[in-house]
Amino acid sequence: MFKNNLKLIVRKLRKEKLYSFVNIAGLTVGLTAFLLIALYVRDELSFDNFHENKENIYRVIGNHEDWGYRPHIATDYVEMVSDFIPQIENQTRLSIVGRPTLLSRHEGDIYAENVFYVDQNFFEFFNFPLLDGKPNSVFSTELQAVISQEFKESFFGDTNPLGKEIKIDKDFVVTISGVATNPPKNSTIQFDLLLYKQGQFKNTFEETHGFNTVMTYVSLSPETDPVSVEDELNKLKDKPIYARFLEDSSYELLPLLGQRLHAPYEGDAFDKNDISFVILFSGIGSVVLLLAIINYINLVTAQASKKTKEIGLRKVIGASKHQLIFYQLVESTTITLVAFIMAFAISERLLNTFNEVLDKDISLNYFSSDFFLWVLVFGLLLGFLSGIYPALFIARFQPLALLQKSSVSLGRKGYLRKFLVLFQFVTSGVLLVVLFIISGQMKFMKEKDLGYNTDFLVSVPLYRDSTQLYQTLKNELKTISGVQSVSLNSFRVGQATNTSINDNPDTKAENRQSTGVEAVFADKDFFEASGVNFLWKSDDFDSEDFSEDEIMTNRSLAEKFGLMTEPDGRRLYGYNDKVGKKLVAIVEDFHTYSLKEEIKPLIIQYLSDWGTRNVLLKLEGYKAKVVLEQVGEKYEAIFQRPFEYYFLDDQVKAFYKKEQGQFMLFQIFSGLAVFISLLGLIALTIYTLEQRRKEVSIRKVLGASIQNLLLLLNKEYTLLVILAFLIASPIAYYAMQGWLAEFKYRIEITPLIFIGAFLSFLALSWMVTLLQSLQVSKANPADTLREE
Repeated sequence: MFKNNLKLIVRKLRKEKLYSFVNIAGLTVGLTAFLLIALYVRDELSFDNFHENKENIYRVIGNHEDWGYRPHIATDYVEMVSDFIPQIENQTRLSIVGRPTLLSRHEGDIYAENVFYVDQNFFEFFNFPLLDGKPNSVFSTELQAVISQEFKESFFGDTNPLGKEIKIDKDFVVTISGVATNPPKNSTIQFDLLLYKQGQFKNTFEETHGFNTVMTYVSLSPETDPVSVEDELNKLKDKPIYARFLEDSSYELLPLLGQRLHAPYEGDAFDKNDISFVILFSGIGSVVLLLAIINYINLVTAQASKKTKEIGLRKVIGASKHQLIFYQLVESTTITLVAFIMAFAISERLLNTFNEVLDKDISLNYFSSDFFLWVLVFGLLLGFLSGIYPALFIARFQPLALLQKSSVSLGRKGYLRKFLVLFQFVTSGVLLVVLFIISGQMKFMKEKDLGYNTDFLVSVPLYRDSTQLYQTLKNELKTISGVQSVSLNSFRVGQATNTSINDNPDTKAENRQSTGVEAVFADKDFFEASGVNFLWKSDDFDSEDFSEDEIMTNRSLAEKFGLMTEPDGRRLYGYNDKVGKKLVAIVEDFHTYSLKEEIKPLIIQYLSDWGTRNVLLKLEGYKAKVVLEQVGEKYEAIFQRPFEYYFLDDQVKAFYKKEQGQFMLFQIFSGLAVFISLLGLIALTIYTLEQRRKEVSIRKVLGASIQNLLLLLNKEYTLLVILAFLIASPIAYYAMQGWLAEFKYRIEITPLIFIGAFLSFLALSWMVTLLQSLQVSKANPADTLREE
C-alpha cells in the first residue's frame, strides 16, 4: 500500500506543478531559514564550552560609579587578596600588548592584532592544545612566546619556529617556545601570539601614582557560591596601597560561559555578542518554521476543497478512514522530506556567505549526524505533525456529501483557517514593525553627529619608541599639499585614558566634587583637525596658545560640576594635585565610543610625551589617496616601521559591524517570513474564491461591476490585515523597548513606523489577492453556473 500511495503522490506532484512548487517552496524556504538560524544559535551558545573546568572559571570585572562596568581590574588585586579567599584555587591574567603590535625579525616586519602578555600558567589554566611544547614548560623562563598555528604559517612558513626570536614593538626580544592550535572560532579568547615577561603584572603605584589593569580569570573550588567570593573581593578593597581608588568600584564574577553573551561591559579586547540577539534570532527561527507549517496546512486543506469528488469516490469504492489518513500522512512526509533535503543542500551552499557575514566557522556535510537528525528524524516528525490535521479533517466527511459537490467547505465558516492566517499576519506585522525600528536605529547611528567631523579625518597611531620624533613628523606632514591640518594627541576612537578630577584640592572640603573622567591630551591644532566645537572660552584664552597649566572640559563634566553658569576663574585638580589647572574652555560633547555608551565627563589637557599616541590628519578629499602615500613615505622614513592608518568613519562603522551583519540577516529572515505569510494568503484566497464562485457569478448576472466584486472579495483580507496590525503593534513596541534600551542614544518609536509597516504589508497582500480575485471576477458566469 505504501508503494502504491507513493506512486500516486509522485503522479499528483507532476500533474499539479504549481501547487507542488508553492507547497515545497514554502516549506523549503522556512526550513532553510530555520536551519541557518539554529546553526547560528548553537554556535553562539557553544562559546568556551571546550574548556574542561569551564563551570568553575570566572572573569573578575569591575563596576565603577562613574565609568560603569569595565572588563579589567588592577593587575595585582586578585593575587594580593587570594590568600584571604581559600575558594580561589587558581588565577591567570592577560593584557594586550598593543593593537596592532609590531613584530620584527630579519625576514621583515608585520603587525599583529592579537598579541597578549600572559601568566606562566595560561596553558594549564585554559585548554588550548599545543602542537609543540608542554603546558607547564612553554613559559618556564622570561621572554618566551607561544604562537598560533595560523600565525606560524603566515610568519614562518614551513620553517620550524621553535627557538626563533621575534622583536616586540622595537623594544625587547622573545623566543618562540611553543606552537598552539588555532583558537576555535567559538572561543572568546583569540590570540596570534602569547608572551611571558617577568614582572609585567607588577604593581607600579608607588612610582607612578596609578595602576595598570588586566583581564583576570579565577578558578573556584567546585560547588563554591560565586556570590560569597564576590563579597570577599569587595570586603578586601582596603588591602592595596591604591585602596582610595577602589572606593567607588565593586567587583563581580562573570562566568566564563557568560562572557560572550552576558557581559555587561562594552569595550573589550575580545569580541562579544548580546544574548538579546540570540533570543531574537531564536524567536525568528521558530516563527518562520511555524509559519511554514501553517502555510503547508492551509495549502493542503485548500487544495483538498477542490478534490472533494476524488475523496468521495475513494470512500465509495471502499477506502477506509485509516487508509485516507495514511495516504495524507505519506504525502505530507514525502513533501517534507524533499523540503528538508533541499533546505539542507541550500544551507550548505549558503554557509560560506553566512560565515563571512557573521565571522563564523560553521560547517555542514551530508555524512554528519546533523544530516541524519535534520532530514530523517526532524523530517519524519515534522511530516507527521504537519500532515495529521489535514488527514483527520479530510477523512471525516461523508462520501455522498462529497460526491454531490465539486467543492466543500472544510470547517464551520473557515474559522480555524482564518485564525491560522491571522496568526501569520500578526507575526509578519511584528517582524515588519521590528524591521522598521531596527532600520531606523541603524540609520540613526550612521547619521548622528558625533561631535567631530569624520570626513577624511585620518588617525595614525604613534608608539613609545619614537617619542622624540613626533614633532619632526608633524612638521614634515604639514609640508604635504592636501593635508589641511595636523594634530598630535591621544584621541583614538574606542580607546580612552581614565583618571579622576575634582574641583577642590582639599579632600575634606564640604562641597567638594570629584568624578572619574576620560582624559584627552592634545596640542593646539586638535580643534581645527577634529572640528570639535567650543561652547565657552575665557576672554584671555587663544587655542593657539594652549599650555600645560590650562584645562578644558566637555559639556557633561561642566554640567556635573556646575561650571556652565560661572566658569571664569575656576580651577580643576587631579589626584594629589594642590596647584590645579585653569579652566579655559568648555567644548561640546563628542563620542569616543559607540552610541551604546553614554558620553562620559571628559577633560582635555595639553600634550605630554607619554600622552602622544596619535596623529590626526584632516585631508582634502580629492587628494586623499595620493596624500596618504606621501604621508606613509615620511612616516616610514622617520620611524623605521610599517605605516598604518585608519579613517575615523571606518572606525565608527566598526563599532556596529556585528550589529550590521546580524541586521542584514534579520532583514533576510524577516523577508522570508513575510513571503511565507503571503503564500498562506494565497492558500486562503484560493480556498475562499473556490467557495464563492457561484455567489460571484450570480452577482455578476445581476449587474455587479468588477470593481464591486473586487471590493467584496478582498474586504475580508483587508480586515484581517488591520486586525493583525492592531495586535502586532503593541507586541512589537514592548519587544523593541528592551532592544533600544541598549543604546544610550536612540530613535523614538513614533506612530509613523507602525503606519509605514502596515501600509507596506497591506500593499503586498493586495498584490497577492487582487490578481486572483480579478481572475474570478472576469470569469464567464454561465460556465460557473453550468458546473453547479
